[in-house]
Amino acid sequence: MSKLGLIAGILSAAVLINGCKKAGDQDNLTVAPVQSDFANITGSTYYVKNDPNSVFKVPVGLTSLRTTPTNINVTVTSSTGAVSGTQYTVPSSTVTIAAGKALDSLAVKGIFAGYPGTRVDTLTFTLSSGDVPASTFNNVYKLVLRKYCDVLLSSFTAAPYAHSNDIQGASVYGPYTATVVSATATGATSATLVIKNLGAGGFGPFAPTDAAANPGLTVNIDWSNPANFTTSIPTQSFYKDPTYGPATIKANGLGTFSSCDNTITIQYTVTVSAGSFGNLTALLKL
Repeated sequence: MSKLGLIAGILSAAVLINGCKKAGDQDNLTVAPVQSDFANITGSTYYVKNDPNSVFKVPVGLTSLRTTPTNINVTVTSSTGAVSGTQYTVPSSTVTIAAGKALDSLAVKGIFAGYPGTRVDTLTFTLSSGDVPASTFNNVYKLVLRKYCDVLLSSFTAAPYAHSNDIQGASVYGPYTATVVSATATGATSATLVIKNLGAGGFGPFAPTDAAANPGLTVNIDWSNPANFTTSIPTQSFYKDPTYGPATIKANGLGTFSSCDNTITIQYTVTVSAGSFGNLTALLKL
């Protein structure tokens, strides 16, 4: 037999042998062990509302299905000092994933009263012991907790802001009373306020007759970012200064407002033809 014939015969035999293998044969196949993980999510923000049904579910999963229920244990710590029972509660530190399922969750309930002012906390969830080992690449989940109140436009006009001040550096002018005479929606998460007597702590005394006649100043508010409610005052006529003539008020950056505490902060500056009176902050409080 020639060399070519011999080679062809060997190749044909190899094809026949491979063709006889079953489709299910898996030589040298390594099956990865089932592990627990946080469903490829590393963190989120939980806006805690004054609502008994307010709860956040941290997703906990398995890398593949199992035929029996699987218990996964989770530990909770806080680098910001959040305390269980004061800022949050976790009813159980064990998640049980049903047979044939790959995902469940750990319930976290924020405590609204535990978030006075602008307090923000971070909880760190770490997968620990359980029926399966924890994944080494996705075993930590961080949850930021912060207070949230729905914006109700009617709350702005419900009562006068009788403890308002204007602040310029170390100087505080006031207190005085400002009133939101109207609040009009301009979008799903924006509105325009008309505020009477705004800035009276620093400038109202210069123009008492103007203050009585002025219908109010326009201020825009925006709450599209739940973590950052903002205010901005458009450029508009303010009052007539007895020495320098017409004064204009305009924004000096963005202010803030709180729908939980019902406070409004406005960053503004006042200018006349001769120059500026400087930058001020109006802090409106009930």
